[in-house]
Amino acid sequence: MESMNRMDNAIIAQHALAQYDINVVSVSPLAQSGAAVFKIEDNRGLLYSLRVHESKSSTLEKIWTSPDVLDSELVWLDALNRDTSLTLPVPNRNQQGSYVTQVGDMNCTLLSWVTGEQNPYFTNEQELKSTAEMTAALHHHASKWQPPSSFIRPTINSARIQTALDLLKQQVRDGLLDAHDVQILEAAGERAMSLLDTLPINKLTWGVLHGDIVPPNIVFVNGVANPIDFGASGFGFFLTDLAITFFFIHPNTRQHYMDWYGMHFPLPNDYVAQIDGLFIALRLVVIRNALGMPGANNWLPTDVKKSAAREFGRYANGEEFLFTGTPFWE
Repeated sequence: MESMNRMDNAIIAQHALAQYDINVVSVSPLAQSGAAVFKIEDNRGLLYSLRVHESKSSTLEKIWTSPDVLDSELVWLDALNRDTSLTLPVPNRNQQGSYVTQVGDMNCTLLSWVTGEQNPYFTNEQELKSTAEMTAALHHHASKWQPPSSFIRPTINSARIQTALDLLKQQVRDGLLDAHDVQILEAAGERAMSLLDTLPINKLTWGVLHGDIVPPNIVFVNGVANPIDFGASGFGFFLTDLAITFFFIHPNTRQHYMDWYGMHFPLPNDYVAQIDGLFIALRLVVIRNALGMPGANNWLPTDVKKSAAREFGRYANGEEFLFTGTPFWE
């Protein structure tokens, strides 16, 4: 079935590419998560990324693949290309002048390829420092940018966290996850939702954010971090971007990261409590999406058990965990 889906997406990619003014010489499938991604080369040697917006996860909300939402992602990316010095993917319009190309009931988008070094994890302190500075640059832009009235991107809020908790409880009823582990996740999630509902919303705390600043979504060009894959971008608290990056940073290094970020964009006084709560909220969303991935039953129960015994357990007990303790991935 997976090979058949890959074949179908390859056919869709060929139909989509015919709607752009480029002379394609090669189409290479790369991966599929939130979308099936193809690396494209034209007759001039220029490289592109074509995305066929079909998620591999059955639990990802459908809003992420709607035309208006996809168009808004690329509107923001276009603004970032105009207004910042970051090296970024450049969105391409099709022959009809649209960022979103429809092939049947499937939506596709085409961006320029960012050439540089990518790693599955951070390899040195300079990469962390540059990523913190890059994140601050994105937030600085978002704090001043006014989205057009047609701009639609999802919001990271309590409703999405509650949906994740409801799905986790269903997995307990189905026998996939341990009831005690999920009770801990639920207690921590409820505390995180209460926090989200009380945080102040203003130009320095809230706006459009990348939503998935993790090592595979960062390209290093001459040692400078630049973001790719804006597919998870949406409205939320700026500290959300730091919380998800901390999935990949050991607790004893996170304070340095905060210091580097804080030199370029202001941190609220209670940033530790906020990031703790956002960390929990985002982990629940990630676990929810993972539940819809093929083969999740093989590894997710262990991931949930570790999380319950570590960050979620401490947060449910009213403790801070950002700078101490064993991370869920160890």
